[in-house]
Amino acid sequence: MISIDKSLNGQKITTKNGDILKVQLAENPTTGCLWKINSHDKKHIRFTKDEFQISEQSIGAGGMKTFLFKVKNEGTSKLELTFGNPWEKDTIETFEITIESSNSYAKKKKLPSI
Repeated sequence: MISIDKSLNGQKITTKNGDILKVQLAENPTTGCLWKINSHDKKHIRFTKDEFQISEQSIGAGGMKTFLFKVKNEGTSKLELTFGNPWEKDTIETFEITIESSNSYAKKKKLPSI
């Protein structure tokens, strides 16, 4: 599993077919602002699951939004997530990464595994 967080915004990551990508971003649903998938190449990566883990048990507490994707095929594509109120058209923040995958890892920047 490859962990991806806000520090990798705008970066390119190198993966291989079958890898699981775990994207984690801070979120507080009580504010009305949520992370959502804006775009991804469904032929390249498949969205599998999302979940929210609260950071503490107090009312109104924020936490971590997690999106899981599986790399299906070789290629290069962008994954874009947006943060904002679902009922408004304006986006407060955008998170984007470029995913490059092949049958084996290239000698490029490797990401930490869990």
